[in-house]
Amino acid sequence: MRFFRRKKDKKQKPYMDVPVFGHIRAGDGSYDSRFMVRYSCEPTRNSPRLLANFPPALLDRIFSFVCPQTIDESYDPCEQSAVGDTCPLCDLRDLAHATMVCKRWHYYGVQTLYRSIRIDNVHYCQREAVLAEKRKRKTFFDRNADPEDTAAARLKLLSRTLRDDQVRLAKLVTFFKIPYMLRESSQNDLSRTLAVLPNIKYVDLPEGLFSDDPAFSTLRLEVEARCPDLRKMTYMAGSEQSLSRLAYGSIWPNLEVLELTRISLDSFMLRHIISSLSNLRALKITDCKNFTDDVFAASENLPPLPAIQELILHKVPMTSFGFASLMVRPEIQNSLHILNLWRTGIKPVNLQDVFTAAPNLKNLAIHESVSQGIMSGANLPKLVSRSLETIRYEISSSSDSGAMSNASTSYYTYLASSILSGGLPKLHAVYVRDPYFPDHLMGLPPPPPSIPGLVRPRSSASLRGSPMTSPASSIGPASPQPHHATLPLPLPRPPPIGGAAQESNRFSSNNPFAGLGPLTKTLEVFTKSDDSMDWSFIKVAPQPMAGLSSRRMGSHARSVSSYGLGTDVAGLGWDSSHARRSVMVGHANGGGFLALPQEDETIPLPLPSPRFMQEGEAWPRPRSSGMAPSRGSKDLWS
Repeated sequence: MRFFRRKKDKKQKPYMDVPVFGHIRAGDGSYDSRFMVRYSCEPTRNSPRLLANFPPALLDRIFSFVCPQTIDESYDPCEQSAVGDTCPLCDLRDLAHATMVCKRWHYYGVQTLYRSIRIDNVHYCQREAVLAEKRKRKTFFDRNADPEDTAAARLKLLSRTLRDDQVRLAKLVTFFKIPYMLRESSQNDLSRTLAVLPNIKYVDLPEGLFSDDPAFSTLRLEVEARCPDLRKMTYMAGSEQSLSRLAYGSIWPNLEVLELTRISLDSFMLRHIISSLSNLRALKITDCKNFTDDVFAASENLPPLPAIQELILHKVPMTSFGFASLMVRPEIQNSLHILNLWRTGIKPVNLQDVFTAAPNLKNLAIHESVSQGIMSGANLPKLVSRSLETIRYEISSSSDSGAMSNASTSYYTYLASSILSGGLPKLHAVYVRDPYFPDHLMGLPPPPPSIPGLVRPRSSASLRGSPMTSPASSIGPASPQPHHATLPLPLPRPPPIGGAAQESNRFSSNNPFAGLGPLTKTLEVFTKSDDSMDWSFIKVAPQPMAGLSSRRMGSHARSVSSYGLGTDVAGLGWDSSHARRSVMVGHANGGGFLALPQEDETIPLPLPSPRFMQEGEAWPRPRSSGMAPSRGSKDLWS
């Protein structure tokens, strides 16, 4: 009977094709050869016993490397929480296989598997082409049939699994992320699934639920009754009645993130709602005309305001007086570290009042359109903050100021003078919409006009603050001026005493290009003009002292919100990949950009959350799916 035995297919393997240390091909760049030589995975008699006695924390750590999406506990929607350059469906399959190794792995693996659930439409690897062909409902007469909706099928299967085991599996789910088209079209399946998830903290909901659309009333009632521990909720125009219920504490008392868009409620009711949420940590207000200074005014009849950590205001009339009323409590002064101002009543000239009221502010963003510049006799105080690390200063000239107006230039000059004065010692990243902002930091004059004879004469103070005495680029000191330059090279300034640059005695205080002293630390500047689609990254470093070696500074990634407001914190229009890297090179004509060749290291630009970084780690996660991802450096939603 051996002649009728079925031959085994050599292409099919009963084990996962995962390379181990010491058995890697020479051309494989996914693993570090240093660890391959130092460590080996030779099995011994104690190997099964060690695997069976792994502590739960170590097993959870291993499973998180196999499937990184299971540790995604952010409040970002499914479209913005993609985990690096991986295939989530293949990783999920590998983790499911790992839970079948033994009973102990199954017990702890199921807890990791159902902690944070994510449904994807397709595989982000080459396997999708093969599976899409198999999913087609082919017949003899129709060979090119439409494939089935895989995301809807996965949601139905998940709903059946959770409803069949409500006692054990359903209580493990805390985060549930669904694609946009699926949550908009499959509200019945979504409602049946959420009905058995009592411990859910975040779930992607359809937009109609946020505006009290009658078509989503059943889903809203289901979420309010069966999901009492939600941490993030959004209310849009039309949902004022549902929003008012938050003031009585009957639904979602543990909300941490609250977004209000075009809400028409009086300021007293808004204050009552915010005060009733004691666990509120992030607040976003968009286009609410009634959100005035009275919302944060002191009141003895209402509970105190919660300790907010992130405050985002878009198109609201609140001024700096209302912000100062909010920051009266010491708890809020210590907790607030992210502030975003988008065309509010707080103007750029009032930023020092904001820094005074918020002593622990780390991230500030302001976007404003101005019609006139800062007057020369305004005598504005320099910006001073001992805690600010990142500032997004996007000031543009409004259309009312005229096409030839350049009202925003004085604001960037004011920011540069504040940086050079040493009032922002911890600042290491600046985002501006002025391509000539690095010129101000280096002490260079403005670019020459096209008509000769219209160049503004330089004062004696500006001669002392020439580019040779100002901070140089990260490559080295600025290149010397040509031999035909008429201005002599000034002597270098001595280093500042006490770690901060002192303001010099200038002969002309109204000269916006007068030098105030060199930088004391490396500063990363991200610039982008209004009519440009590309943006640049410039690292401006202090000039190295003679006899001292300059140490390479680490790069700073764009700030990311901890409560799912990353788009507002990072800013719109700042792409996170393929930025044009350059440095500033000073010369007599005003300096310019010098493009740098790309290196193999990680680009120090806006990146996802550090806990989801996969590339460049000391122990990279193996690709057990056996297929390389095909998404490239950008995800499906960009």
